[in-house]
Amino acid sequence: METRKLQEVGGGTFTVSIPKGWATNHGLEEGMELRLYTHHDGSLLVRSTEADLGCLTEATVTVDGGGGDAVRQAVRAAHAAGFETITLRATESFTDAERRAAQATVRELVGTDIAVESETEITVRHLLDASSVSVRQSIVQLQYVAVSLHGCAVAAFLEGDAGAHARVRDRADEARRSAEMIGRHFSRSLVSQTELDVLDVSRPELFGYYVAAERLETVVDRTVRIAGVAERLSRPVPESVAGEVRPAADSVGNAVDDAVTALLDGDMAKARSARERCEEAAARLDGVERSLYEGENVESVPMAVALSSTLDHLRRTAACGRAVTDTAVRATIRAENRDI
Repeated sequence: METRKLQEVGGGTFTVSIPKGWATNHGLEEGMELRLYTHHDGSLLVRSTEADLGCLTEATVTVDGGGGDAVRQAVRAAHAAGFETITLRATESFTDAERRAAQATVRELVGTDIAVESETEITVRHLLDASSVSVRQSIVQLQYVAVSLHGCAVAAFLEGDAGAHARVRDRADEARRSAEMIGRHFSRSLVSQTELDVLDVSRPELFGYYVAAERLETVVDRTVRIAGVAERLSRPVPESVAGEVRPAADSVGNAVDDAVTALLDGDMAKARSARERCEEAAARLDGVERSLYEGENVESVPMAVALSSTLDHLRRTAACGRAVTDTAVRATIRAENRDI
């Protein structure tokens, strides 16, 4: 880093000099036109070219011979990377299965549509304007869905509600789309400072939201798995077992809820309290497992397997809460010491 003083040259214009070595290394010459950009975080960008500003405009991917899986992977990867337009190309022509895969994948993504389709090309465009997106509100909604599904899945397991699996899975798909959308914005922010301006967030804030979205997506995945366990049970869990599992599972759900709230509020006390609740929830699950198995309260092998699987999913959910609280603590310390 070098420092320079602003110099007034008259007419309300200021200048700042650039070290000659910098100019030489970047191919800058006298009289060259430079492009200046200001951003909401107070930074000033000086560019000699616009080439990198359009680097997220379009991506072209060749998917010869890969089948539907290759098409799905290409669309998802390019969309997650943040490209506005994705063109899939085939040397000969797309098969019907590949076209169906492209259409199904596009339906699963927020704000995308197939714009052009020919024998050898399929063009997908992202239509959602980032200025209409509130990443914070998206996290709040994802938090609500994840915690709600957690409660539904646990109830389904304890009550033997086989029909809950389909209901949980449908709502989980909606939550995953929201998490993927947040991941896309974060990926774009790594390349484009303008993305942060449009979303009106700082990069550290967006990173925190991205971590929360990733962990909440994992929580949602665990709820689907727990509901899947319930689907395979032929009868409700014995009340002697349910009486111990239910409060432990409620503790896990509350811990995750508190962890996300601490991150959103930027409150150190809430973050530490949420971390303690996550640890207590995990310890409580271990206690439930010891109590149930050592006390021989599980009378059948299928029930024992189902219980073991569900407890494992609950532990992983609690681990997601811990990860979010760790991010909340770091973000809070960073914010509290920003101006020191």
